[in-house]
Amino acid sequence: MSLDSDPVRRYFWLAMVLWLGAAAWASPALAQSGRGQYDAADIQQKVQKSLTLQQQALQSLGDSNQAVTLVRSAWTELRAAQHEMIMNASGAKYVDPLFEMSNRRAEEALGHLQAAGDALATNRSAGVRVNDEDGGQAANAYLAGVRRHIEQAVRLTNSLAV
Repeated sequence: MSLDSDPVRRYFWLAMVLWLGAAAWASPALAQSGRGQYDAADIQQKVQKSLTLQQQALQSLGDSNQAVTLVRSAWTELRAAQHEMIMNASGAKYVDPLFEMSNRRAEEALGHLQAAGDALATNRSAGVRVNDEDGGQAANAYLAGVRRHIEQAVRLTNSLAV
């Protein structure tokens, strides 16, 4: 064994240990940076778009085709906003104290929108019309239920803290 190979091996192993240490140190930072944090303004914009669609659905309850489309679009926007809120909370170092309340309200609003959309779609396919022979009482009863669901969803969506 020569005298020159000993320092070279030492430097090689020292470099290898430093490189492995740097890689181990960088791994958690890279893993966390891979999670995309969603912008709160974008989330708020989705919530506001859902709110607008819900209000439009309330105004168009006379046209069940348009109302179903608006309710489903409102549900999709609100669900996307909720998903982004959940992703932000799961990647956050400290959980926002308002997150649980906002998430619960979003879940409730989604449930109301789902119920309204299902009622509209079911009655649309059943052929319930506002001007039936019985004076429209069956249609008015179901529309009142749909209206209550959408109004409750509007109240809950309006109170979301993002």
